[in-house]
Amino acid sequence: MIIEQQIARNDALHERRDTIQLNPSWQRGAAWKSPRQVLLVDSVLRGMDIPKVYLRRMPPGGVFEHEAVDGQQRLRALWLFRNDELVLDHPERLLPINGETVDGLTYSELSDTLKERFDAFPVSVADIVEGTADEVTNLFARLQMGVALNPAELRNAMLKPMRHIIDGVATSHEFFLNCRIADNRYRRQDFVTHLFALAAYRGERDIKAPDLKRMVADFGPDHMDRILECAAEVGDALNILEQVNELSRFRIVQKWIFVDLGWLVMQRLAAGASVDAARLAAAYHGFEARRALHNRAPDVLIQDGRANPVLDRHLYNYIQAFRIQAGRRDSVAARAAALRAFCPDIDARSE
Repeated sequence: MIIEQQIARNDALHERRDTIQLNPSWQRGAAWKSPRQVLLVDSVLRGMDIPKVYLRRMPPGGVFEHEAVDGQQRLRALWLFRNDELVLDHPERLLPINGETVDGLTYSELSDTLKERFDAFPVSVADIVEGTADEVTNLFARLQMGVALNPAELRNAMLKPMRHIIDGVATSHEFFLNCRIADNRYRRQDFVTHLFALAAYRGERDIKAPDLKRMVADFGPDHMDRILECAAEVGDALNILEQVNELSRFRIVQKWIFVDLGWLVMQRLAAGASVDAARLAAAYHGFEARRALHNRAPDVLIQDGRANPVLDRHLYNYIQAFRIQAGRRDSVAARAAALRAFCPDIDARSE
């Protein structure tokens, strides 16, 4: 990896804003709230240091000359202020700077002195002139170690083919276009990644965060056939889940419910069956009602004298496996067995 260290004027970076991709597909989008953006601008106006910005040089001929590897939130805040799209409004009133009021002002409302100070502020820029995808991914991960990135965001920063396929499913499949699962911090990509892991490993491995990261790293370009097979399997399952979710008034929002139902469908389809979405929805509703009834105090399910001890034991196992290390292989297996017991008649019937 070759990195050139530079110092750029703030206004010069602003003039280049159309050539810098602030939101590469492998990064999260805008994450800073207004108060944090305001504090950054206030720091610049006071001449305080701000962290270095890392830009990756892109191949010639593309739409952008650089993409932000680290620093997109800072650049976005600075550019919003320079465009008069950010007001210096903070819950704690900003103190004057050298006797000049800044609280509640936009860039255009600053004095000429403070405008020049903002524009001339020196921004440290690391220009990544050359680097492989793995090197850039590793750099991004290292830079973010002190930031609260979740595992899904770190996986999304891995420039690997499986990551791109997963992102495509999470952003374009009908299930996610209609669902109520929050579309932030790569939550939907996280859901899909779990299904890819089940398709890839058939439930024989844990699917916790480190395991998912390892899977995305291992399935490189030479595994494209297998990746596409997994994508087809996950897509087929999501086609069924989309119907189930609609019949359930879009109540499938919890990750492990989504994963467990998806795995149930994938297993039935792999066995050569066709799944009836209406039957699965009805069975799921009954299961969820019983789970909600006993979720807080499941021990009653394993007491003597129960009317249906087999199903009750399955439900107890499901609740326990849901609570304790849900991504562990044996937990996934226990929940899968429980759902099979509660959903015995979900196959479509031939006419």
